[in-house]
Amino acid sequence: MKEFNLQFANHSKLKQLKQFVLEHGTYIELKKGEQFSIQGKTNHRGAYIENGLLRYTHVDENGNIHIVGYTFSEEFAGSLCTLIAPNQPSLVTIEAVCNTKICYIHYSKLEDFFTTNADTIQIKCTLVEQSYLLMYNRLLDMYCKTTEELYLDLLNRCPNIQDYITLKEIASFLGVTPETVSRIRRKLKE
Repeated sequence: MKEFNLQFANHSKLKQLKQFVLEHGTYIELKKGEQFSIQGKTNHRGAYIENGLLRYTHVDENGNIHIVGYTFSEEFAGSLCTLIAPNQPSLVTIEAVCNTKICYIHYSKLEDFFTTNADTIQIKCTLVEQSYLLMYNRLLDMYCKTTEELYLDLLNRCPNIQDYITLKEIASFLGVTPETVSRIRRKLKE
C-alpha cells in the first residue's frame, strides 16, 4: 500500500495539480482538533497537506463515530463527493490530528482550471481515477489482509502515528477492539 500511495502522490498529472493548488491556494495552519470539513455540510474546498495529519470520521445513524481514513503530509485532502457533485454534502468530517499546514483552494477555482483544456480535464480524470484506486485497494485490504497487516501498513505509511492518535482511534480505523491492537503491539515487540 505504501508504494501505491507514493505512486499516487508522484503521478505526473497530479504534480501539475499540486503546483496549481500551491500557486493559487491559500496557506493556513489548522490547529489540533480544528475541522476542515464537516459531515452533512457542503465543503467547497480541497487542500494539499504540506505537513501534518488529517483524520476522516463518519457518524452513523446511531451516533457512533467511525474513523474511516487519514491523509498525511504531501497528499491531497477533501471531499471527493463534493468535487464531483458540487452541492452534495460531505460524507465525512475532516479534522487536524495535530497542527497541520495546508494550502486550500475552492473547488470553483479548481473547476475553472480543470475546464481550461483537454490536458487539465485529464488531470481531473486522473485525480478521480487515483482516488478510486486508493479506495478500492483500501476496501480489498479490509477484506483480504489480517489486522496485523493493516496495522503494519498504517505504521509504514506514518511511522510516528502513535504519537498523535490513541490506541482506541487506531482500533476504530482498523475496525477492531483496542485489546486486539494491544495484542498486535505486544506480538510485534517480541
